[in-house]
Amino acid sequence: MSSSEQRKRDHLALCATDRVGYRDKTTLLEQVELIHRALPEADLDRIDLAAEFAGKRLDAPLWISAMTGGAEGAARFNRELSGLAAERGLGFCLGSMRPMLVDPSRREDFAVRQGAPDTLILGNVGATELVRGGPEPVIDALGEIGADGITIHLNPVMELIQPGGDTDFRGAVDAIGAFVEQSGDLAVVVKETGCGLSLADLRALSSAGVERVEVAGSGGTSWIGVETLRAEGRKQRLGEMLWDWGVPTAVSVAWAVELGFETVASGGIRSGLDIARSLALGARLCGVAAPLIRADSEGRAAAMGELLDDLVEGLRLTMLACGAGSVAELPRLPRVVGEDLLRWIEAGRPGGEP
Repeated sequence: MSSSEQRKRDHLALCATDRVGYRDKTTLLEQVELIHRALPEADLDRIDLAAEFAGKRLDAPLWISAMTGGAEGAARFNRELSGLAAERGLGFCLGSMRPMLVDPSRREDFAVRQGAPDTLILGNVGATELVRGGPEPVIDALGEIGADGITIHLNPVMELIQPGGDTDFRGAVDAIGAFVEQSGDLAVVVKETGCGLSLADLRALSSAGVERVEVAGSGGTSWIGVETLRAEGRKQRLGEMLWDWGVPTAVSVAWAVELGFETVASGGIRSGLDIARSLALGARLCGVAAPLIRADSEGRAAAMGELLDDLVEGLRLTMLACGAGSVAELPRLPRVVGEDLLRWIEAGRPGGEP
């Protein structure tokens, strides 16, 4: 087994536990309070959960975020997840396609289109991979598996703690911009991996032509924590120092929406209430990953399906409770935003800029 495959297996095993969450920092979604309606004038069965992202309609504003690409069992996991997404009208993001780029025989690990013919399916590659290899091999790989687009992931601090991880992150903005220029009809989404996106990051992505982001903010799974538990010696000590590093999910969502991005809220999405709060901030969709890994370890596809159904039904109930008849109404409803979230949103602007 290669070191990359072992790393992916370690990631899945650790994320199936409760050891890798943020310790003190939260998503700050709890600071978005939706106002109760005792007279909602709504029928639960008529609540409209439909959403649109990257030109595709989804039956609910939820996608399964990227998780695994190169581990043993990835083909099975990807098929089950894409099947669940297809059954429920959700979106699905594959894990890192680097194994397929290195070894074309791994294509079957990512070939899920046949079982999900109408599903929004996105591939996944790291920005550093684009820096090294350019857009063409990735675009070809996406065509081979029939993907609608790609999520380009950013994970610098995670890499710094990862044994043998990257330490040179120059050229990522230019590489992403080059990919956008050659992407054609492919949807391009840039995402973090648990540390969120700052205003400076978002502005740089906008200048590169990016229109869609997945924030993957802090407060859910700490991928720095995941790598810390795999590390030894100094890297382990430094990982402990940075365990709670990042921009909270709610903050990154607010900034991304403010700058006009089609925004996916992810990082610590654990309930339908979290989804409703994210949509109230202006997100188009929410992404979920780690809870599905835990559900898979407990009961495979049945448990993962039940989790997705709980998230969707929890959103439906929350929308009725605050009087929202459709997803589009949520950002227009009155809400109360806590001081810590407001402080973060304002403090992130250098020199008090508007």
